[in-house]
Amino acid sequence: MKRTEEHVAERPKRIAFIDHTTKMGGGQVYLLRQLGRLDRQRYHPVVVCPSEGALTKFVKQAGFELHILPMHSGLIELKKDDLLGDPISMVLNPFRFVAAIIRLIRWFRRNRIELVHLNSMKSGFYGGIAARLSGIPVVWDFKDILSRAFFPSLTRRLVVAIGNNFVDTIVANSQAIADAYLAQGGSPAKVRVITNGIDLEVFNPSNSGEDIKAELGLGPEITVVSIFSRLDRWKGHTYFLQAAARVAAEFDSARFLVVGALTFDDAAYGDELEQLTNDLNLVEKVAFLGFRQDISSLMAASDVIVHASTLPEPLGLTPMESQAAGKPVVAVGAGGVLETVLDGDTGLLIPPKDAVAMSEALLQLLRTPSVRTEMGRLGRSRAEELFDLDINALRVQDVYAELIKNP
Repeated sequence: MKRTEEHVAERPKRIAFIDHTTKMGGGQVYLLRQLGRLDRQRYHPVVVCPSEGALTKFVKQAGFELHILPMHSGLIELKKDDLLGDPISMVLNPFRFVAAIIRLIRWFRRNRIELVHLNSMKSGFYGGIAARLSGIPVVWDFKDILSRAFFPSLTRRLVVAIGNNFVDTIVANSQAIADAYLAQGGSPAKVRVITNGIDLEVFNPSNSGEDIKAELGLGPEITVVSIFSRLDRWKGHTYFLQAAARVAAEFDSARFLVVGALTFDDAAYGDELEQLTNDLNLVEKVAFLGFRQDISSLMAASDVIVHASTLPEPLGLTPMESQAAGKPVVAVGAGGVLETVLDGDTGLLIPPKDAVAMSEALLQLLRTPSVRTEMGRLGRSRAEELFDLDINALRVQDVYAELIKNP
């Protein structure tokens, strides 16, 4: 049967979602959530990664199309503060970079890709250039604050050059991210602020958390304080543990959960945290749970949730998830957190690198269950108003529609 123009128009547009890593961090977790909310009648997702790993395992489990497009480890392992690398890499990486772009261009053509969604900073470099040279619209999902605190000057200049010249739309996950990009010379016409969303059915106050507490051996009399973050130095776990020691001195029944795995390049950090736990006499009170998929259940089992980053968080999913779950949050008041947490209403904001302030905020909440309950109620209302994953995912898909219609 001859296809009509109407049938052609109804064919789902093929979108390549490109990530340079297969290790699980906040960006990769949110990518899976985005894919789960994608309108499959309008769009067909194809996830592109350089190797097999945790992310690709979850992509396969969810039933999404996956392509492994190998890339030299010399490019993947480059650090943001050392883009040039060692002398050998300085000579070879430009050729590797060009080869990666050519390989990706050919892959775009073979797979009839109609739009590219870049899911990480590194993928923006090779994915953005390859897409532009292929004449394909590009969306760069921007999850980082482009500031001196996070990136050296050369990296910042290169990111802005790629964004201004090879990307159609930069979706900034927070106003703080957008402001930082613009301050570095980014084009205002290309930036769209669309906050990440939370699955309000999964993160819901109706979840009691009793099952997970029982699994962890925590009785109903135990007070639980948790931090959810990959084990990275700037995430502030040392301050969390120091605050935990002060809290435990008053609340002997308090227990502390550290949820998150070592996902990047600092294996020694995990050993240092365990040593600090031992030095603070917290071995019986702190549990390191590693990477978990049941975050919503663990939050439901928590009485207070902590965000402890030492640098301004680009957005911070944890404070948003905490509010959606109806839990008060003690959070560092900087970056995107200032856009999501209402100090004194849905949580308490504290300065960075201040274990004393963190412990005082925790003690204030633990002493007053009624305040915790009210903060949780207000946090849930705020999440329903601003953080709905279904609504925010549709906003990103509207960007896709605009770019495909007007490439």
